[in-house]
Amino acid sequence: MEDIPKRIPTTTTDRVMGFLDCVIDLMIQLELEFTETLDVGRLSKAIDFTLDAEPVLGCRLVSKWRRPYWERLDKDVRDAFFFTEDRAEYEAFKNASIDTYQGPQIKACLYRSSIEDRLLLKMTHDVADAGGVKETAGVISSIYSRLAGEPAYRPEPNLSGSRNLRQVMRHIPWHAYPRIYLNHIQTLLSQIQLQRNHTLPLGDGPRTPFIFVHRIISQDQVARLSQYGRAHHATLNDLMIAAFFRALAVETDLDPKAHFKLTTTVDLRRWYLPSGRGEAIANLSALEYQNLRTDLGVDFSSTLERVAANTKRRKASWLGLSDWVGGIPLFLLPNDWGKGLYRKILQSAIDKRCGPPIMTNMGPISTECVTFDTPPRNAWLLPPPAYPPWFLCGLAGYEGTLSLSAGVYPYQRDIVEQFFDQILSQLPV
Repeated sequence: MEDIPKRIPTTTTDRVMGFLDCVIDLMIQLELEFTETLDVGRLSKAIDFTLDAEPVLGCRLVSKWRRPYWERLDKDVRDAFFFTEDRAEYEAFKNASIDTYQGPQIKACLYRSSIEDRLLLKMTHDVADAGGVKETAGVISSIYSRLAGEPAYRPEPNLSGSRNLRQVMRHIPWHAYPRIYLNHIQTLLSQIQLQRNHTLPLGDGPRTPFIFVHRIISQDQVARLSQYGRAHHATLNDLMIAAFFRALAVETDLDPKAHFKLTTTVDLRRWYLPSGRGEAIANLSALEYQNLRTDLGVDFSSTLERVAANTKRRKASWLGLSDWVGGIPLFLLPNDWGKGLYRKILQSAIDKRCGPPIMTNMGPISTECVTFDTPPRNAWLLPPPAYPPWFLCGLAGYEGTLSLSAGVYPYQRDIVEQFFDQILSQLPV
């Protein structure tokens, strides 16, 4: 096995994610429900070996004012796997944060009851986005399967795969950059206006451990929604955004001057990489924005029409690349300077009630990447919890179902539960 370097440099996307630690708790989780029992010993080995297979996962983040770096952990201090038969212990694990600066960058808990095995993979967002979490699950499941027939198997470390955004940008022709930069300027001008936005009235109560609010949309309903979307030239994501906006109009005090604005995400792997996968575990996502201004339209179909038109326009003009190209001057600053400037921008948005809610589409979970001898009965992703006054929820798909999730403080639970019910009631079928 080739030696793994003691230090691994951070990428631009690593550092930019760190800018957001004042907005969200930088963790993403993948939860899997199995009707069959998993092999605890083999699973423990697979997770430990993954810390070498993708070396950045076996690191802690070391803070430096100019450029942080990843430092490899010794094997005796990098425990990443926990097993429990106590549901309360499992829930406490799920609701707890993960320390990027202590490492490792992934932890896992297997909960066993009389009726199921439930596996939770928890990763830091500093090191990977939802696409990276799914790829990590695929690495673990592949090692787990290999160990069944080859107990002595050890994976080779991925030392050549890029974690940098350059693996995406090299697929972009040079003549596209002026258009991408103009897209960034147009978005920036709309944000500089600092127009008030509708958002949930979450308040700011006790900062106790997070809990997760969760909904599953069944295969039958997702199939009907897909059919409705095709008839209206819209995607499932468009439908959920439209339902989000209309639920927001019901659950908030309508300010006639406030905008209906939503921050969304796009996985650049799926758009620009021929394989649809990164070369290594990384953050390869970007932000996009939906703004319907003050008018939702008279009904769901009119809201959906406006959302779908915005989506179509952005898909036609280098989706997801605007902020990365336009933000280059900020990214070139020393890390502490860039983080300080970004926090001032965010605080200004908070002070003027201009921080829009966030809905991150974390994409489909392929059966292949979560099969541990057998595929799970259910699978979903849990997005990063947001700090007040921000609100963030996430979508994910598995085997024809769709999940809607959010991490919230306990005092916010009833508000978000009611909001999720309202989103589902707004869906047309």
